[in-house]
Order: sequence, then C-alpha cells, then structure tokens
Amino acid sequence: MMKSKLLILLSWCLLAAGTNCLGQDSTKHQSIFPSGIGLQIGVGHLALRDEHISNEKYAGSSSWFALHWSRYHETYGFRIGMLYQKASSVRNYNISAEVTQADFNLVNIYPVGTFDLFEKRAFVSLGPEADVLFYFRRQNIAQNTDAEPNVYQSAAWLFSLGGRAEAILPVSVEFQVEGVLQLSLVSLGGGTGNTQQNSTGMRMLTPFAGMHGCAEIGVRWYPIESVSLRAGYTLDVTRIDSWNYLLLSSDNAIIQLSYHF
Repeated sequence: MMKSKLLILLSWCLLAAGTNCLGQDSTKHQSIFPSGIGLQIGVGHLALRDEHISNEKYAGSSSWFALHWSRYHETYGFRIGMLYQKASSVRNYNISAEVTQADFNLVNIYPVGTFDLFEKRAFVSLGPEADVLFYFRRQNIAQNTDAEPNVYQSAAWLFSLGGRAEAILPVSVEFQVEGVLQLSLVSLGGGTGNTQQNSTGMRMLTPFAGMHGCAEIGVRWYPIESVSLRAGYTLDVTRIDSWNYLLLSSDNAIIQLSYHF
C-alpha cells in the first residue's frame, strides 16, 4: 500500500509540474543537471511472486550496484545507466531461492518548465527512455540431474520503450533534492514458458502485460564543485502477466558518489 501511494504521489507531483510550466531556462537546467559519472551502491528488500516456480511469495534482502554516466548537451540531457541487483536468499518459510536482476538504460531528457515548491524553484524535465531488463531465479534445492533445468529455474527479459520524468529542487548551493519517475510503455518480452518444458520467445507486450518502472527520491550534496554524494530511496517494480505471472518489487536505500565534468 505504501509503495502504491509513493508512486501515485510522485507521479502526481511530476505530472502537475510538467503541465503547469511557468517558464523554461535551459541554462539553469544545464547548471543543476548532474553531468558526470556516478557509482551507486545500495541495500534493500526484495519481494516476488513467480508462478512458473510457485504461487507463493518469496522475500529477502538484496544488494544493489549501479553505474551511471550523464551529459548535458545544448538543449537536452543524456543518461546511460547499468544496474545489477542480487538477492542470494529470498525465502518462503524454509525454502529459498537466488534472484538476479540486471538492467541497461538509455534516456534523453528535455527541460519542460518550472514550478514553485516550499518557496523554491523546482526544474522539471521529461523524455523518452529505452530499457533492457534481464531476470533470473534459481531455487536453492537439490536438483535431479535428469530433470529439465526449467523445473528449478525461471527467467524473463524485457526490451522496453517508455518515458522518464525528473524534478530537481535546488535548496542551496551545496544541496538539491531530486525526484524521478520512470515507466515502460511498450515492450518486447520473453522468458520461461507457461509449462516447465518450454520457453516463450519474444512477443509484443502492452503496459498491462509487461511493465518495468521505478520511482526515486534523493538528496545530493556537493562538498566541492566537481564531486557530489547522493543518498536516497528507490522503488523498482517489474510486472509480467503474459506467458506467466511475475511480480517483483524492491525497496532500496542507496548511496551514490559522482564525479562531475
């Protein structure tokens, strides 16, 4: 319930900001855009239901590693991100599984306006994004060497196009608050099939059949001009309801060290 409320609240804030454009200043957008390279680590709680393996919910702790590169051109920003998340032991009672999720992301982001928040001026950007997601799960149980691997394993992949909204609120010279909402709109997907003996090839998926999205909120601190530290929270959600039903969500506390140029 709290995850849904967070997504709705952040979506409403960013949508309202984007539709009520009080003005655009590309120079100011560029000056607050965190161009550079950033290394991100985090810990979180991952929960999933994968009906290829079981109808039961599995949950446990996870680790998060990501690398980001961004650059602002004359009129827009460009981002590349790579993410790796692993949960070595998500559990349902005494049964456990290992879950891995990897993501590669490309984003173009364009300034669309500003709005006032807490007597400060916040800057809003929107743009398209392309996303490649891989998911793999393996049960931590003894395996019969004569059995098909799909009995113990599950996999999925999504190649998605969607949108990204960003809002940056400069609080002072050293601090700024950053919010992000990203959501896939159309995907090509495939993975472990609806039986334990086959796999599903690539197929077109609507947002109702295959979705990957995230919401972020964080505070960035510039101790010096070329270096920043960012602490925040990220909610990441993957949902597939096509050949199988898969719902995976993770709450993550993250820290990022960035070098700006």
